[in-house]
Amino acid sequence: MAGIAGLLVAGCASGSASAEQPESANAAPTAKEFKSFEEVEVHQPAADLLPASVKGKTITFGVDATAAPTKFIGSDGQTFVGLDADVARALGQVLGVNVEFSKTTFDGLIPGIQAKRFDAAIADMGVTEPRLEVLDMVGYALGGEAIAASPGNPLDIGPDSMCGHKVGVAQGGLQAVERGPKRSAACVAAGEPAINFVTVPDQNAALLQLKSGRVEAVYADAPALSWAAKQSPDEFEKVADIPGSILSMGLVKDSELTPAFVEAMKHLTTLPAYQELTDRWGMDYAALEAETIDSYKSPPVPPQPKK
Repeated sequence: MAGIAGLLVAGCASGSASAEQPESANAAPTAKEFKSFEEVEVHQPAADLLPASVKGKTITFGVDATAAPTKFIGSDGQTFVGLDADVARALGQVLGVNVEFSKTTFDGLIPGIQAKRFDAAIADMGVTEPRLEVLDMVGYALGGEAIAASPGNPLDIGPDSMCGHKVGVAQGGLQAVERGPKRSAACVAAGEPAINFVTVPDQNAALLQLKSGRVEAVYADAPALSWAAKQSPDEFEKVADIPGSILSMGLVKDSELTPAFVEAMKHLTTLPAYQELTDRWGMDYAALEAETIDSYKSPPVPPQPKK
């Protein structure tokens, strides 16, 4: 996939599928993006922590497959691929369980977890106090935020110069519900006009708004904007990187699966497969050390990204 066409494959495939439709992670690999991690062996201390009802069976992850390179649909038009998919499949190998994915929207993830339509969610979720009130959250990679603009950044838009500009954000994302409003409030407090946020269904839609000139910048996750800029340099430029948070899987509060997930992720970070899966998506900086992994009780301070 190349350019915006690649981004659209992800958006259209996700949107055309019915919400929360299971997709087997063990389907025949029809695209080079699919990886099963069959070389990863079961880590018995983690597998032993699974409840009896799950051992050797299937764990279903809710996904929002809308943003390469972490969470999107592969070139076969149906397989969930990217960093998040690789983590989920590798985690399943460590735990000795099958993995399935259930497509939904980002703002449908927490309701889906609470309604037990899937066992966990993996979709670039940052750890916040409101989320910790209703979820267990287990880290799996280092994230970040960024700003994208038209090539050359003609309006000189950056983290501290979004005031008064039309900026695209994804519905339900941290930029829309928490960090963006704080930045806008800071503009007003400084006597500047508020940021004019344009909320759209996902990050792909925000990039399309930028391409068409309906917004002047996009404020979103760094991996998605880095990918877009790399694939379509004549259409997008990443103009700023903003330190982010630890991306975390979400589970229902006090889930029986949480201890097993923590132990499995700690073990996975020690394996070559983990560094491989971050490297293959151009996110070598995102690999975490085992001591960083936990079921967080408060938003963790992210480590400095690897150079």
